Amino acid sequence: MNQSRQGLKSTIASIAFFAATMSPLAFAQDDAPPPWLDVVRVQVKNGMGLDFEDRIRELQAVRRDAGLPALEIFQVVRGQPNEYHLVTPVTSLAEQNGPAELMSPGENATWMGRITSTVDSARFLYAITYPQHNVEAPAGGAQPELLLLRTSRVVLGKEAEYEAWITNQYMPAFRQTKPLGHIMARGVFGDDVSTYYHAQPIANWAAFDAGDQLLAVLGQRRTEQLLDGLDGVVASSELIVARIRYDLMGAE
Repeated sequence: MNQSRQGLKSTIASIAFFAATMSPLAFAQDDAPPPWLDVVRVQVKNGMGLDFEDRIRELQAVRRDAGLPALEIFQVVRGQPNEYHLVTPVTSLAEQNGPAELMSPGENATWMGRITSTVDSARFLYAITYPQHNVEAPAGGAQPELLLLRTSRVVLGKEAEYEAWITNQYMPAFRQTKPLGHIMARGVFGDDVSTYYHAQPIANWAAFDAGDQLLAVLGQRRTEQLLDGLDGVVASSELIVARIRYDLMGAE
């Protein structure tokens, strides 16, 4: 096994999978989850994090007054510094034909001027979810503190093979690890369509010390056999850890 292949397998095996960006609040819902995720990845200027968060609180208050659900907010803590992910589950893209006017034109201009002064860059994308691969949080458990976000960049033309591997090989094994949740999505508009995301809530940093749960369930030999299915399919993988900002979601 060459070094790059071994590195890819070790990375994948060590984390038991991840978004970008997905919603731990949705894992416990009984109804069918929305098929789309509206994702904004924001790079905040150094020293402007608290100002940015104040603008988010203002936006959340306006959404709450309008009867809209709160944006789901994640702050990257291992990955690109000063990065936030803002996620909104969307039932239909037709909703974008006439988005709600949450502020008057003057109020909106003022708010936009204040928040853009805190931002270096932003990326807007829609990702489509795979509800068949959702794993719901166990009932009655404590809220997870972290989200493990894995980005898999699949070789162009190998998307069907990757999805079949997830369905037939990975998810049956992954479910045996009794995770706190899982959502899978694929970038569509504003993204590379060969990019897949997996989001897994993690109880806290101490949970990582328990080691690779997939390896514990399957053993070394079966894990290697499972991951052989990714050879020539996944070009690269990226892992980040984000803090779930319940305080910015009005969930505390």
